[in-house]
Amino acid sequence: MDSLDSLRHTIHNHPLIDNHAHNLLNQEAVTDYDNYPLESIISEAHSEALKNAQSTLPLIRATNQLSELYGTPCSNWSDVLAARNKWVEQDYEGFVQRSLEGTHVLLLDDLLMDEDDEDVEPYAWHDSFTTSATKRIVRIEALAASLLKRIMNEERDPEESIWNKFRTKFLALLDDAMDDSAVVGFKSVICYRTGLDIDPYKADEDTMTASLHRTLDLGTKKSGYRIEDKPLNDWLVHETLQAVTLKKRQGVSKPLQFHTGLGDNDISLIKANPAYMQPLIARYSVAEIVLLHSAYPFTREAGYLASVYPNVYLDLGEVFPMVSREAQEMILRQSLELTPMNRLLWSTDGHFHPETFWLANKQFRQALEKVFVEYVQNGDLNVSQAKSAVADILFHNSNRLYQLNLDPEHKPGLATQSLISTNDPSPSDQIDAFLRKNPETKYIWMQWVDYTATLRVRMFPVQEFIRIVRRQRRVGIALAITSMLQDDKVLHEGAATGQLYMEPDLNSLYINGGMSAPAARSATIMTFWRSEDDKPLEGCPRTTLKNIVDLLHTEHKIDILCGFEIEVVFLKPQKDPQSGRVVAYEPATSNHSWSQMTGDTRGMVHILEEVTQVLSSMGIELQQFHAESALGQFEFVLPPAAPLAAVDALYAARQVVTAIAEKHDLRATLYPRPFPTGAGSASHTHISINPATREEEFLAGILDVYCAITAFTLAQDASYERIRPGIWAGSEWVAWGVQNREAPIRKISAGHWEFKSMDGLANPYLAVAAILAGGYLGLTRSKPLMMKDCAVDAATLTPEEREKLGINTRIPRSLNESLRYLQRYSEFQELLGSEFVRNYISVKSGESTRLAAMSETERRLWLLERY
Repeated sequence: MDSLDSLRHTIHNHPLIDNHAHNLLNQEAVTDYDNYPLESIISEAHSEALKNAQSTLPLIRATNQLSELYGTPCSNWSDVLAARNKWVEQDYEGFVQRSLEGTHVLLLDDLLMDEDDEDVEPYAWHDSFTTSATKRIVRIEALAASLLKRIMNEERDPEESIWNKFRTKFLALLDDAMDDSAVVGFKSVICYRTGLDIDPYKADEDTMTASLHRTLDLGTKKSGYRIEDKPLNDWLVHETLQAVTLKKRQGVSKPLQFHTGLGDNDISLIKANPAYMQPLIARYSVAEIVLLHSAYPFTREAGYLASVYPNVYLDLGEVFPMVSREAQEMILRQSLELTPMNRLLWSTDGHFHPETFWLANKQFRQALEKVFVEYVQNGDLNVSQAKSAVADILFHNSNRLYQLNLDPEHKPGLATQSLISTNDPSPSDQIDAFLRKNPETKYIWMQWVDYTATLRVRMFPVQEFIRIVRRQRRVGIALAITSMLQDDKVLHEGAATGQLYMEPDLNSLYINGGMSAPAARSATIMTFWRSEDDKPLEGCPRTTLKNIVDLLHTEHKIDILCGFEIEVVFLKPQKDPQSGRVVAYEPATSNHSWSQMTGDTRGMVHILEEVTQVLSSMGIELQQFHAESALGQFEFVLPPAAPLAAVDALYAARQVVTAIAEKHDLRATLYPRPFPTGAGSASHTHISINPATREEEFLAGILDVYCAITAFTLAQDASYERIRPGIWAGSEWVAWGVQNREAPIRKISAGHWEFKSMDGLANPYLAVAAILAGGYLGLTRSKPLMMKDCAVDAATLTPEEREKLGINTRIPRSLNESLRYLQRYSEFQELLGSEFVRNYISVKSGESTRLAAMSETERRLWLLERY
């Protein structure tokens, strides 16, 4: 059973997404205390009022806590200034890194200052200190003010309506921001300007024209124009919410954040109550709205809105470290009174000084510990529920809301050979926790996938596996596995010499779900291959994938998400009455069609639901499942994850499907086209990059080496039986198209593609690595995308039509053709590992020769029984 210590560990170590923050000052400005007083880290006061901050409880608490950040005892504010000045002078970037420790990504409102202000660092500068690239929150009032100043400094037609010009250009800027992948949301400070009593209906043109002219009258072309006239401010909010609504209906979430609650003395505190927004929230019921800053002192009102309106979220920022410890705990408790825990977001509201981030994160984690430990002790939550809620608040809620597609387990710069980071529990702790949760587990299956996509396994009693985890012993395997076919034939002479070692990856540990006893008492884990001197071994499929993912992150600041669709055909074995051996298979259903519930399909539902329930119990939550086109064919859609974790989950899920099918006397096969007249089975692979700003270069690189990639994704001659036009298998030309299911690459959204030229005979670690390697080469070469969007099956076009689109290469028609393409691309080979590629080509060529020697019937049966 989980302990309170494990809850505390989660609270203090889980990575966080800071869903609302601002730019830091540069090294020169950060000690300019006249313009940027350090006391502002704990107070919204200014000028004379700020002088009193040193006698407040929040500042005294901060003084004591900052000793830890600076590594120097601080008994008063003078000590704080001396210690931080030393840090800033000697290692400002190191100081920022310490202050942002644990922050996975920042969502920056980077228009706190004027856009040309030189004192703050640009938003992209912050990327160096977080796991993932910084994202932007666009402040709509700043956008409007900048536009207005630009318009007024341009030559204008005196007959032209200034309102019409401003409206047209603002809406164009809003559209551009909506389409910018670096922008994940918007923010309004209407709370400061005219209050949250926003008129739920837009004013007419005459009212808006008058409002704009009043705004112009209060500014100048040099100083600019402050947007603080109510009709104009209300209009900006309405237009943004309309744009957010439209984008959401297209499947893209870009929420609008509102400052609510406390602020400096520029605010009307009464009108900072988000309760004023209820009519507006009800009107724009699709647009997702974030109430910032805990809405303090109106936290309960904000919590009510988040509880009764499905489009409202409550952010818990700014009050950390602005108020006392007791107040922070009270605010957290009040937010939990009504607000669903999947509607709570975390932010620091960090700005200017690095300490704002560090103190906010530290104090929030302390409040989380106090409140959630108490809830567990009082029986309101169990430890597992509390840990889930904490992880949601810190990371997952923002990850879902802003569609960041981030993996909390991804850690930058992690050495290939490392099992876990130094901040994680030790391997012994991990396996102990797993066994406490699954005490029935008696055996661990250590698995690897070879170059023929054969899943191989060694089984260990739990106590022996614990010794392996603790590195008290190593598991050696003959190096021959890198040259072995499915029937254990080794291709190279002398391959019996040499050894590699399996290193278990505890992040891939799953219960063997769906199996009958005694297999039900076992668990599986995937492994890395290590050399005799304990270094990563070239050619290890999991290491190959991990290396490419790490390169994309460290060199290009690109993070990857991957997801798979399992297409599987359920077959009934036909046995010889004399020998009892299986001699043929027939489909489990005959009255069957895509996404239809026929009588035959209904007979399979209990099996499909059993698969879903078992996967859920293992922590793999399917997104959907349904009947596919071929007889007996069904599809299970897995959730996205980081590439390594996604492939690990794919194998765990396939094992469940196979095991449950066997319990019902069926065979579940991934064979690409079991019946020549039916549709084929693929392993469609979804890959998305974040940020998507260089998506064209990434895609261009993949297209450039696509025919070499197929050596890994279409890994047997049987794979090419499916590559035909007209059966929604991606057809037969190298092409891409937006939502085109007859293109081998279907673009789904910015930076998100589905790759259709992949099936269950591929080693998916290597297949995904090959796709990503192509993308990496495109980024490294800054390769332009020359091929145009293809809206139809390219096979239906004339050669001239294909030429206009830049489509001029057929997908290979055999494995040998794909392998010949692979041999052409030396840079692609070097990226994957040249020696590995040579060995892979040798193994696949030998496999092809072995299978070609069989009759068609023998070969089909042989593959059906293995895949």
